[in-house]
Amino acid sequence: MMNKKLAAVLTAAIFVFGGAAVKPETAFDSAVTASADSYGDLEYEKVSGGIKITQCYQESGKVEIPSAIGGAKVVAIGDDAFSMLDGITAVTIPNTVKEIGVCAFSGCTGLKSIVLPESVKNVHEAAFADCTSLSAVTVPDNGIAFASEAFLGCTALKSVTLPFNVSKIGTAAFGFYIKDDESAAYGNINGFKLKCYMNSQAYIYAYDNSLSYEILDPDTIDTTFSTPVPADDDTTDGESHTNGDVNGDGLVNVTDISLVAGQVKGKKKLEAPRLRRADVNKDDYVNVTDIVLLAAHVKGIRKLK
Repeated sequence: MMNKKLAAVLTAAIFVFGGAAVKPETAFDSAVTASADSYGDLEYEKVSGGIKITQCYQESGKVEIPSAIGGAKVVAIGDDAFSMLDGITAVTIPNTVKEIGVCAFSGCTGLKSIVLPESVKNVHEAAFADCTSLSAVTVPDNGIAFASEAFLGCTALKSVTLPFNVSKIGTAAFGFYIKDDESAAYGNINGFKLKCYMNSQAYIYAYDNSLSYEILDPDTIDTTFSTPVPADDDTTDGESHTNGDVNGDGLVNVTDISLVAGQVKGKKKLEAPRLRRADVNKDDYVNVTDIVLLAAHVKGIRKLK
């Protein structure tokens, strides 16, 4: 087992990308006690609002974090508290914990699943980074915020369902690892898919990062990356062309896909006649759905109506 102090230093390097690391301050950094106390294999400190777990000495098996110690609620898991404990296979986090600190469980390579309770409000930087056996994460519907690289390098995690109320998703929080080469750039985890709700932070994160995603409420209109289609104003520029023939050249092809993508991403706006032809599903919006339908048509998977 790696020395814990050395492990913490190495783990902190996980989220150093393109510059020096600055350890962010969490809501429970201001401890009101001078030294840590012990509860079984756990060390803890008294903080504003209750107890913060600062270190764990259990090196294997299942760990159950208590909901209270000495009558005080356990409200936080501190920075590096469980980092590099690669023999731990499961952790029960009580429904009193509000904060999971920086690198709190990073490098716990034996950890297979985690349930985040309804009480958790913030999962900080690299909290579960490099948990390479982690294959299941349950996220509560409570406005939880995920900081940058929260689950970076969790290569066994192929699917995560994120509720609509997730309030923030930082850079490379899900679906990424750091390439083991000179570039040290982010790479996409092979086969990763985000299950999310239309117009949610998770949807925006998946779209902005070109991640595979599944919309859980497909009947909801995309108003995030949408442009309302103007009513027909009797203009005749190409109005007789085939649905999906955005540029009016008589063909429906990758050029039309590029034009719609430029509109959706805000790179190049389409004129009114082209917007009407770009609304291939006729829902009065031009958005990602139209891009998907156009791509399926061009590939011969599904013809436009």
